[in-house]
Amino acid sequence: MLEKKMFRDIKDYRMQFISIFLMAFIGVFVFTGMYVETNSFETTINDYYNETNLADGWIYSNYLVDDALHQVYLLGATTQMERQLVVDSNAKLDNRPEVILHFVENNTISKFYPLEGSEVNTDDAGGVWLDKSFADAWNLKVGDEISFESNGIEIKKQIRGIGYSPEYVYDSPAGSTVPNHTAFGFAYLSHKAFPSSNITYNVLDVKFEGTPEMYAKLLDYRFNGYYTAFVSKSNQFSVDVVAESIAQQNAMSTVFPPIFIILSMMMLSTTMKRIISNQRTQIGVLKANGFSNNAISMHYVFPGFLFVTLSSILATFVGPIVFHMLANPSRTAYFKFPYWNSIGLTNSVSLIILMAILSLLVSYYSIRSIVNESSSVILKPKVPKASVSSFVEKMKIWNALPFNFRWNYRNINRDKFKAVMTIVGVIGCTVLLISGLGLFEQLNESKEWYFDDVNHFESKLIVGDNLSLSQVASIANKVNGAPIMESSIEILGDKTEVGSLLVMDKTDLITMTDDNRNQVNIDKDEVSISKKLADNLHVGVGDTIQCHAAGSDKIVNITIDKIHSSPYSQGLVMSPSKLQDLGLNYTPTGVVSAQHVEGSYDGVTGIIYLNDLVAGWDELESTSMMIITVLIFFAVVLALVIVYNLNVLSFTEMENELATLKVLGFKSFHLTKLLATQGFSLIIFGFLIGIPVGYSVLAWIIPAFGEDFYLIPSISITNLAITFVVIISVSVVMNIFFSRKIKRLDMVNSLKNYE
Repeated sequence: MLEKKMFRDIKDYRMQFISIFLMAFIGVFVFTGMYVETNSFETTINDYYNETNLADGWIYSNYLVDDALHQVYLLGATTQMERQLVVDSNAKLDNRPEVILHFVENNTISKFYPLEGSEVNTDDAGGVWLDKSFADAWNLKVGDEISFESNGIEIKKQIRGIGYSPEYVYDSPAGSTVPNHTAFGFAYLSHKAFPSSNITYNVLDVKFEGTPEMYAKLLDYRFNGYYTAFVSKSNQFSVDVVAESIAQQNAMSTVFPPIFIILSMMMLSTTMKRIISNQRTQIGVLKANGFSNNAISMHYVFPGFLFVTLSSILATFVGPIVFHMLANPSRTAYFKFPYWNSIGLTNSVSLIILMAILSLLVSYYSIRSIVNESSSVILKPKVPKASVSSFVEKMKIWNALPFNFRWNYRNINRDKFKAVMTIVGVIGCTVLLISGLGLFEQLNESKEWYFDDVNHFESKLIVGDNLSLSQVASIANKVNGAPIMESSIEILGDKTEVGSLLVMDKTDLITMTDDNRNQVNIDKDEVSISKKLADNLHVGVGDTIQCHAAGSDKIVNITIDKIHSSPYSQGLVMSPSKLQDLGLNYTPTGVVSAQHVEGSYDGVTGIIYLNDLVAGWDELESTSMMIITVLIFFAVVLALVIVYNLNVLSFTEMENELATLKVLGFKSFHLTKLLATQGFSLIIFGFLIGIPVGYSVLAWIIPAFGEDFYLIPSISITNLAITFVVIISVSVVMNIFFSRKIKRLDMVNSLKNYE
């Protein structure tokens, strides 16, 4: 009998149960989709790093002879080491693409991962193992011959294998943000393949115990003066970009899904309270006929449990599939790894169990008070709460206030739970919309800031390492451009920070800005540091920092003269003369020009256009933007479901009062206005509270976008307007819907409870 009644209840309250199903589905869908996708990516990358034995650090030195290796061994922390010679070259193909050649001794650390052909053979002097993306771009196959030119020496080899490297999960040409596999690639060769028998290794891959900071200090103590740079795994370019991408997605998967789940449980609570309130008499009849408290409790608890559990199971299967379909194309276009390890559904079972337990607890909390009452009490109409005049009602102005205000004030005061649920629901929707739209705006504004206000060039010419300053100046004159030097620099301290180094004379092609995107002028004798890096280092104007530039064995003290703001690439900016005053070499890496430069120039290894950089930015942020778009869409759906549920609850609980007012002569229009006034008041109140909460969530998420990004948390008027319009529009639609129900209100049946 109870089973039949349960199915009748589900049919009668189908819209409410459907909304519960949707709410739970959305929460679990977003949570499992983001969690499984992000953690699968992280697991895949970590497995790939472990399988290929990715180095913990790279020591750059021109003194990697046996005695030097012995000194590194004496550090005590080193567990493995392997030398390699890394040189730049140009493949003898059209446009002479850049290929980085790795001549390896053993291929035991940061191992090449072959997908086609054979494993790297360090005794094979005639073979080369090529980057798969580069090979695909040039339609190269195993068995083909390929030639490289490096420092005037031609190296001709046969392709033995095609695959990936853990050091190049993300790879792009120097000075670019977008992978261009026709212009850039890498290759691995045996040390015996080097054209000369006298090979001078310049990179030492190391595995070590302890922290990178401690290892760097040991290296300075034992190996000082014999190496030019040490790069830890976390600061390696590819590893850092991948880690930042994972961090962005982890931040969003940590904040947004719990909001969906909390709101779904809140809606379950309000719906169950409404059903139980409507069926008070039926509960009394069941008790009077001998049904136990447990049987009645389970009867009312089970529907919520059933819908939440079924929706959670469905969402657990669908969420990861949908998110993978949305995220994977852009991810695999940007990052190169050989396989995908999904963490599977077993990690989501705990969430299904949690949702089921929460649904049981929430539903039981709604029924527990009434089932403990005697049947004689339950069969009587529920005694209205005693109305106590509040401070406001005792004021002289009270009687002068409009009836609409007084009725709604008393109604809210009488049922605070419903009002709180409405406000919390609106706060949740406001937070989701404001923070989601805020992230969307911040990424777009940062893109405009970086490519409109900072960079004004059209072309960036990448020049070879062996060009003289006069040769670079000649190229700059031909394209009416300006030479620049882009490198990296380590800022030493309790924790070593790696930043960018931009060296250039004053030019209109690249300008530094402040937080308001106003130009910051940096004189020839000044050094400016980006605001985010300065904040990380806790330094300001006038402070001195110890720095170690890439390619130099010197540690220099640099005094900060100015602070600029950059949305991307945090580091130092100075002039060539200032760099040389510090005792460091000025070696230009490129030339920027306002012209769309085409054709070939001696010494130019590649040309990057601003459109390519913009495309790279879009590709880098495409996964995050997709997730943000999905969150905004579900936030709108959530607002629709929440406002609908709360309007249903309000209408049901006030049905008797509305019928009474209708009998007293109030028109349907006035009754609709009463409901709308209360709804709008609570929505506006919840919206106003949701604004600072949404800003706090936005400010909490933004730092997780990585050390290279500088995003300033802010909520625009447009953001607020869109959020407000969405929530109010949903409320207006719901009020139009319920105005029809008021017109069709059956006053006789509604007032029977008072007989």
